[in-house]
Amino acid sequence: MNIAKRIIELRKLKGYSTNKLAIISGLSQGFVRQIELGEKQPTVDSLRKICNGLGISLSDFFYDETAEIPLDIKQLIMVAKTLTPAQRQALRLFLELMKE
Repeated sequence: MNIAKRIIELRKLKGYSTNKLAIISGLSQGFVRQIELGEKQPTVDSLRKICNGLGISLSDFFYDETAEIPLDIKQLIMVAKTLTPAQRQALRLFLELMKE
């Protein structure tokens, strides 16, 4: 797995800049940028902080259930995960209406 690419993908899914991810992770922007460029490898502790900033676990980081799904649909999934069951139901009905 390419850790740098995975961090970038997850960061973009959240709509975060490198700076925002660094701030909420408690890491320097330069360090996060070096990781994303593949210049540095994060320690387990640094990767845990990045995952916390992204709102995911380390296991989620290494398991991509949406590997074959396009980025725009992944973004929809990330938003849908934050909705209540009633909101998800309303969204599903809305999407079904859009298909017609």
